[in-house]
Amino acid sequence: MKATPGANRRTAAIAILVVSWTNCPGGMWICGAASDTATAIRADDDDGDLARKADIMFSPRWQRAIAAFGGWLDTQTIYTSTEVRRIKAQFNDRVAAMSSYELEYLLDSLSAKLELLDTPEAREAKTWLGEYLFAMSDARRAEALRTTPNLLDMNAAQLWQEIQRVDRLRTTLQQRQQVSDARQRVLSERATAGRQATAAASQAAAARARSAPAHSPYRQGGGSAPFSDVQRRPPLILGLFGGLVGF
Repeated sequence: MKATPGANRRTAAIAILVVSWTNCPGGMWICGAASDTATAIRADDDDGDLARKADIMFSPRWQRAIAAFGGWLDTQTIYTSTEVRRIKAQFNDRVAAMSSYELEYLLDSLSAKLELLDTPEAREAKTWLGEYLFAMSDARRAEALRTTPNLLDMNAAQLWQEIQRVDRLRTTLQQRQQVSDARQRVLSERATAGRQATAAASQAAAARARSAPAHSPYRQGGGSAPFSDVQRRPPLILGLFGGLVGF
């Protein structure tokens, strides 16, 4: 039986869609599974919309956006490799279920977010946040990521707010660290000064001990008796005939 023009257009659109999904530069990860293709075909019965969707995904703009997004995911240090695979799979599922108009909106939103992610503020926030999360335990890191908005769910304005929130968090923690470092320096300087004072006192005492006379101060008439209120008695001397003579 001869194929109708509509069937030919549908077949061509499906072929383009499969090729565009499985041959995206920058990772080749967007919607490559046959089940994803079947889901997209079932979700969109209109040949014109399916062809339009294929045109969008085959366009240079889409491929540049996907390559940039994949490159950002592959170079960031916020998400683990397992989390990156989860984000990519989630993105694939959303793309597969979208109409051409929804996909067009996604492309606009993704392009705007990629521009923000390429700003100096976003790059600094990404680097700092990756280091901050890396220093956490696995449990704390997972909790922090649960409270972080999903990158795929945010629009450009919400992404910019999140970048600013991370920047404020970084500033606050850096200020706290500076205060803590200053306090530690003061305590260290006080401890050092105390040790130096103790050492100086010990050296002075040792010097005084070395300069003190080695003989008793009472010998050769030097110094006073310790108890001056005791009257000193004259010595008794044995006389010529055995008697005691006092002076």
